[in-house]
Amino acid sequence: MPNVAGIDVGLTLKDPTSGVCRSGDRGLLLRHTYIDRFSRASQFENGERFDVLAIDAPILRIGQLVYEVRPCEKVFVWGAFQTRCKPGETQIRGTGQALRRGGCETAEQFASWLSKHSPFTIFPRIQHERDVIEAFPNGFLGVLLTDDAYAQMPRLNRNEKFDWLMDRCVDRQAFDGIRQLINWPDDDLWKALLSNSQHDERAALICAVTAACVWAGYYVAVGEKVGGYFFLPPWRLWQTWAKDALQANRNDRRLPRQIEVWIDGHRYSSNDELPN
Repeated sequence: MPNVAGIDVGLTLKDPTSGVCRSGDRGLLLRHTYIDRFSRASQFENGERFDVLAIDAPILRIGQLVYEVRPCEKVFVWGAFQTRCKPGETQIRGTGQALRRGGCETAEQFASWLSKHSPFTIFPRIQHERDVIEAFPNGFLGVLLTDDAYAQMPRLNRNEKFDWLMDRCVDRQAFDGIRQLINWPDDDLWKALLSNSQHDERAALICAVTAACVWAGYYVAVGEKVGGYFFLPPWRLWQTWAKDALQANRNDRRLPRQIEVWIDGHRYSSNDELPN
């Protein structure tokens, strides 16, 4: 059985705000800790290797840290995504740029922990020969929910919105379809998704599920080779409103570069029609 891991980056050294999760051959590990290298690494066992690592923060090309606009973020800012599950824009000074630095730093920290045995799945890699991907927990949860779920959404900040989306997905059994499709055998992971209430650990759980989807070959990746890709749930589980919103946004003239949509290993350029 492979091992996948998810890391919610966090942004402060003052409090333990980074969630870490591992699922697979070694069982489930789920904790929250400080953001420094030692604290995060000490949560795992010596000699661990991850077949896919998903990080809830920007993943850029090796050795690069730039603050330009990322198309993968912009495409989820407009339209229906704007009020439902938009990402933070990480070209913006302050917490936005801090999150971008945190993602690049975390990917570099765990580069040597990645297994040399790549999954059979074809997926876009922003870092050559490294099976590290960028998770987008709010978007992952958001596209699983139907229109009627959002009719009851109150005004929330970004952290509150994640927990609201998570609670709705639990209430509506939205994870059942993913579990049946990817057949990931770690029962404790699926139990934790339904029972855990700690914010950072919940985010790490979604990162780990994102990694498991990629390993199994059922995923959506949206982005391009310079700014990176968001990885999201299998296309067949997206709600109609989310498919329509992505279709409307992916050719928007305001995008700084054209994006690709990858579905279960198949690449769709901006001129290709997406499946229903």
